[in-house]
Amino acid sequence: MIGGSFFYGRSREVWTRRIWLALIVGIVLRLVVAFVMLPDMPQMGDGPAYVRQVQQVLSGTLDRWYFPPGTALVCLPVISSLGSGTFAEHVAGSLISIAFLLSVTWLARSMRLSDPAVFMATALAAIYPHAVLSTVQISSLPLAAMAVSMSVGSALRALRTPSVLLWGAAAFFCGVAVLTRPGTLLLAPFMIALAWVELRDNPQRIRLVAVAVAALSVVLSAMTLPVMSFHSERGHGWTLSTNSEWNLLLANNRYTPDYKTGHFGQRALTDLDPEAESFIRGFFEGETAEPASLTERTAMLDSARTYMNEHPIRTLYRATNRIRGFFGCDYTAARELQLVFGYSDVVFGIVMLIEAGVFLLVLFGWLLYIMYRVGTGAGSRLLHLGVLGVIMAPHVVAFALAKYHLPVVPFMICATAAALVTLAEKPSGAKMWLIERRISLIILVVVVAAVQLEHLMHLIILR
Repeated sequence: MIGGSFFYGRSREVWTRRIWLALIVGIVLRLVVAFVMLPDMPQMGDGPAYVRQVQQVLSGTLDRWYFPPGTALVCLPVISSLGSGTFAEHVAGSLISIAFLLSVTWLARSMRLSDPAVFMATALAAIYPHAVLSTVQISSLPLAAMAVSMSVGSALRALRTPSVLLWGAAAFFCGVAVLTRPGTLLLAPFMIALAWVELRDNPQRIRLVAVAVAALSVVLSAMTLPVMSFHSERGHGWTLSTNSEWNLLLANNRYTPDYKTGHFGQRALTDLDPEAESFIRGFFEGETAEPASLTERTAMLDSARTYMNEHPIRTLYRATNRIRGFFGCDYTAARELQLVFGYSDVVFGIVMLIEAGVFLLVLFGWLLYIMYRVGTGAGSRLLHLGVLGVIMAPHVVAFALAKYHLPVVPFMICATAAALVTLAEKPSGAKMWLIERRISLIILVVVVAAVQLEHLMHLIILR
C-alpha cells in the first residue's frame, strides 16, 4: 500500500504531471513489448480472422461479416496504409491497447475521481499485464472495453452538463461497441435508464432523456443498419455477424462441457470426441461454421433453443458456471506466449501469476467498492452492476470464456483506485476498518479463491 504521505500537499498541476507520466509509461511499455520484446509474435485467437476480414474488404471479396465488423474496420486504415504483415498487425494491436489505456483515464475523470485516484487508475491500466502482454494481438475485447468506457464516460458527463455533443459521443462509442461485440447493444437502454434515475431531481428530466434517446437511436441506426442491410442483400439475414447462432449452439448441446462451454470454439473439429464431431458436422459442411448458410444457421439456433427448453435444469446449472467463470483470472496472454515460444510450465506459471495477480487485485478492489462502499467517486453501485450485466448477459447463455470480462475491467480499475486511495490516505482508519470487518472479508477472500481454483482447474489443469 502506498503511504498516505504520497497523497498529501500535492497541487492539481503535480497530479496532472503524474497522470501524464503514467500514460507515457503505459504507451512506451506497449511499444516496447510490440516492437522490441515480441516483434515476431504472430496473431493468436481470433486475430488471423480479423486480418483476413480486412484483406477481404480491401480486395472487394467480403461476402459476410462472420465476426462482427468493428475490430476489422478499426484496423482497416492501418493495414491498408502499411500493408499486410506482422508490423502492420502489431501497429493495429498497439493502437487498440493504447486506446484501452486512454479510455480508463477518460472514465476515471468522467466518474469525478480525486486526482490521486485518477493517477492510480491510470497507473493500474498502464501496467495491466493482460493488456500489455496482448499488445500485439488484434482483439475485439480491448476495443470493446475502450468503446464501453468512452461511451459511459461521455454519458456521465452529459448527465452533469446537458450536451447534445456529449450524448452524440456516447452514442458513437456505443455504436463502436455494438459493431465490435453485438451483445453490448444492451448498453443503450442501460444508459437511458441510468439517465432517468440520475436526473430524477431535474425538472427537465423528460427533455434531457429524450435527447439521449434521440442521439442513441439515430447514431446506432446509422452505424448498424448498413451492416445488417449488407447481410440481408446477400441472403444472410438481418444480422450484425453470422456467428451468433454458432456461439449459441456451442454452449447449448448435449456434448457441451458444463463448465468450459467454449470447448468447441477453441478446437478443430477433428480434435473433438467422435460423437461430438459427428453432431457438429451435421449442421454444416467443411471444417468451420464460417461459410454456413442462413438455413444452416437457423438449424443451429433451433437446436440450441430446443436443447435449452428440454433441459432447463442443466441449462441453468451451466449458466451459474458461466457466471463464476466470468470472474476467472486472466491467463490467456501467458498461454499464447507459451504456445508460440515454447516456454516451460514454470515460466508460464510465473507469467500467469503476474497476469492473474493484477486482475485479482482489481477484482478485489472492485468488490470492496461495491460491497463496502470503500472509496469515493467511481459512480454508484447501479452503474457498476449495470455495466457488469450488459457485458456478462450474452455470455450467460452462449459461448463463454473468462477473458470476456475485459470490457468491465476499466470500471473495476476505477473502483479499485478509489478504494486504494481511501485506504492509503488514512492508514490507521483503514487498519481499524479491516479489523472490524475481518470475518466478512475472510469469507470474501475464500469465495474469490474458490472461484479462481475452480477456474484454473478446468481451464489450466484439465485443458
